[in-house]
Amino acid sequence: MADIVEELRALCRAEQGAAGDAAGTIEGDARWRAAAEIEALRQGASASWQPIATAPKDEGPLLLFCPGLAGNAAREVVVGTWRFDANRRSLGYWVSDVGVLDPGFAETGPWIEYSELHPTQWARLPAPPARD
Repeated sequence: MADIVEELRALCRAEQGAAGDAAGTIEGDARWRAAAEIEALRQGASASWQPIATAPKDEGPLLLFCPGLAGNAAREVVVGTWRFDANRRSLGYWVSDVGVLDPGFAETGPWIEYSELHPTQWARLPAPPARD
């Protein structure tokens, strides 16, 4: 069975021929655009998890994969963010919304430090659903 992207592009080329490629009209064909969208979705799905060393530390919440994490974590994935605190650690640390709030760190609000939070990979949060 041929790949759907290849099939869609082959149909466009068969109908429009070299003239469509040369004129640039082939890119306007719905089948060609669908093939491009499928490729973009495939790339996004395969490239979503990245090494933690590449995680942005100034963009707010991210998905964090934390192997061995116990408690209220779904499949070892939590929503977390990088926290910098010059009084406690010079390099900062990852925090999340799972675990038990330590009264000594109450100033952090709903985001708490979790001793087992050692992420190895990260991904961006998906876009929220459209509002009706």
